Amino acid sequence: MPDLKVATFNLYHFAEPGIFWHERKASATYTPEQWAAKLAWISGVLAKMDADVIGFQEVVSDEALRTLTQAAGYPYFYNAARAIFDPDDAAVYVNATVAIASRLPFTAVNDLAGVAGVPEDTVIDAGFSFSRVPVEAVVAAPGVGEIRIYVCHLKSQGAFVDPDEIDVVSEWAEKVKRYYALRAMAGVDQVAKRAAEAGALYRTFRRTLDVDPEAAVILLGDMNEDPESHTLGILTQGERVFSWGSVAGDAIPEAFAYLKHVFKLYDAWHLVPTQQNSRPVTHSSFGHGSVLDYVILSNGLNPKNPRRHGTVSKIEVFDDHFRDGPPRGIASDHAPVVATIASAATV
Repeated sequence: MPDLKVATFNLYHFAEPGIFWHERKASATYTPEQWAAKLAWISGVLAKMDADVIGFQEVVSDEALRTLTQAAGYPYFYNAARAIFDPDDAAVYVNATVAIASRLPFTAVNDLAGVAGVPEDTVIDAGFSFSRVPVEAVVAAPGVGEIRIYVCHLKSQGAFVDPDEIDVVSEWAEKVKRYYALRAMAGVDQVAKRAAEAGALYRTFRRTLDVDPEAAVILLGDMNEDPESHTLGILTQGERVFSWGSVAGDAIPEAFAYLKHVFKLYDAWHLVPTQQNSRPVTHSSFGHGSVLDYVILSNGLNPKNPRRHGTVSKIEVFDDHFRDGPPRGIASDHAPVVATIASAATV
């Protein structure tokens, strides 16, 4: 049976010339020459990755991406929602989207609907929604069967303070005080939104796992958090359980011990033995590296699960451009992550 390869790929401002990111200035758009170079670089990376299904982030010009991926051998494409533009300047985009391209036909594909009841059961405001609407797709993979795939881009880090709210203050002592006060609340907001998105995705996985505990489910995404963050803990439920009610965490009856694994999700990196001493960074900006991009799997693809449908056998990070170029405008400030899934029958 052939292996299945899935990937997540943040493209970095995939916006055609004449579209600006976040503000109208020459450094925030592509010239036709830069755009052509970016398209060529992406096409080259797609060929190197050789993935069957790819989740993309930072998509603005979705029809251009559809054309590029179809030319690269991906006949099936779907873009969630639409990019959002500045109401005062239609050439400036303020929020991008996610998309999915596949060599395999979609059994189903759509925008992920709703937020899985998170506002009703938490302190999150009733008006909460994903900052970027995720994709929900289903494909049938030879040797593995039906796989449900989500593509996401969680709320960005950074606490934005509207310059207009600071510029109206002329006295410097008040200006500084106001900035810090506004940034503190903006920081609370972005952390809470990202955590809520992680919780909504976990609950979305659970809707499938509660029906079929061994279902094969994959999340491809830029989580905007590091592997040890509480946000990733909310998503994977990988943090240690100290007690099940009044029963100690390690005292669960043997007949039910497997359930500890069924309802967790798994960072694919930790499921594959690797020769590398340290985990490669997937995001590089101004000399700082971090891990933000992930392939997250259900227990149905866990190599340790005897009832698995498939098993993740390899993880690759395509990060040559961090060292060798081209610059991130042409390339990306993220490195694609590719996971290979083998049929359970072949491993």
